Amino acid sequence: MKKRNRFLALILTAALSMSMAACGSSGADSETSGDAGVETEAEGGAAEETEAPAEQEEAADPFAAAQENMASVTSLDASLNMEMDMTMSADGQEQNLESVTTMEMSCIYDPLQIKMDMTVDAGEAGSATTSIYMENTDDGYMAYMNDGSGWQSQQISAAEIDEYDFSTDMSLYLNGNYNFQAEGKDEVDGAAAYKYTGAITGDEMKELMLSSGALNSVSQFGVDTSQIDGMLDGLGDLKIDLWIDEATLYPVKYEIDMTEPMNTLMGNMVEALGEQAQGVSMSIPKMVMSMTCSNYNGVTEIVVPEEAKAN
Repeated sequence: MKKRNRFLALILTAALSMSMAACGSSGADSETSGDAGVETEAEGGAAEETEAPAEQEEAADPFAAAQENMASVTSLDASLNMEMDMTMSADGQEQNLESVTTMEMSCIYDPLQIKMDMTVDAGEAGSATTSIYMENTDDGYMAYMNDGSGWQSQQISAAEIDEYDFSTDMSLYLNGNYNFQAEGKDEVDGAAAYKYTGAITGDEMKELMLSSGALNSVSQFGVDTSQIDGMLDGLGDLKIDLWIDEATLYPVKYEIDMTEPMNTLMGNMVEALGEQAQGVSMSIPKMVMSMTCSNYNGVTEIVVPEEAKAN
């Protein structure tokens, strides 16, 4: 039982690490390109950047228009959803766990204010909801959190704020070098949208997770630096689907399927741990993360509860 619980904790740590690297850290070191892998054809047939206003780009290049529109976002609402199913056997016992993590967020950028409610639903294992506010004060960035047991507050860094800034995620995908290709028309929440598909390669994913330190916390399980490096070999590509609203030319959704890379990471972990993982097997039948954005520039006020500031 102790070994099973230990590896469940390890799986959850790895899952969180991969989702953070794929989301908040993606493309952080990539150069912003005018076409982000999607080419615009000039009259002579050669691809070139265009300086035309976003509203004039709709017919030729919705992707470029979305890049331009994201540069002037002042506020938005966003919803994050991550579904993960996993199966693990240890000490002669098998455990299946299906979990859904959701996050509803509103954000204003000047001055910075964020409100979010995060819920982790693990079925029979229980669920938990945490309310979080963040703001820029005279004393720096402050976070206020309530997991149902009362409010707690603490000063945080700008980097920590970025982990929860969903518009930054969208901008990183739009401007990163992920070779997005147009896939035609689709619908998001009943509205017409342009769909694009790209990928984070396995090597890029490894670099992101190592540079961000996303897996440093697994050292508590007796894993050293060289083992962590080996765990991240051969992860394969992370496919990214991205949708741009046809009417507004704002990005409205992205989805990342992390199932295969996560399964590879789990197998690498078991192998790296050697005797510590003897008798342990694990698989991830499903791990998919998606985010939708709406109400661009429409959020006008976020008020931190007075009882949150009092703690």
